[in-house]
Amino acid sequence: MSSPQNNNNSSWISWFFGIKGNEFLFRVPIDYIHETFNQMSLEYFTETLQVILNPVFDSSLDWVFGDEEKWYGMIHARYIMSERGVDDIRQKYKKGDFEVCPKLTNR
Repeated sequence: MSSPQNNNNSSWISWFFGIKGNEFLFRVPIDYIHETFNQMSLEYFTETLQVILNPVFDSSLDWVFGDEEKWYGMIHARYIMSERGVDDIRQKYKKGDFEVCPKLTNR
């Protein structure tokens, strides 16, 4: 996975969304991540969650544990299946944030 530009003033989540391919993910609201019910059955270390939620992240440091991307992916999957997440997807679709398939006009 390619890493984006190092930005010492951004959060891990901002850094993660700067990675090519992640622009199609939804930002999971911080309050959703903090809710312990949403974390149920997701194995993680406290340090992993601290890295994700820390408002300042320096990607040049070697203290990242490696589970952050996996854990954020799992909480993201839960979020987009929730009522709130589905509503976010609907709003994004209505705004035209998703591209239209070029073959759609061939019908």
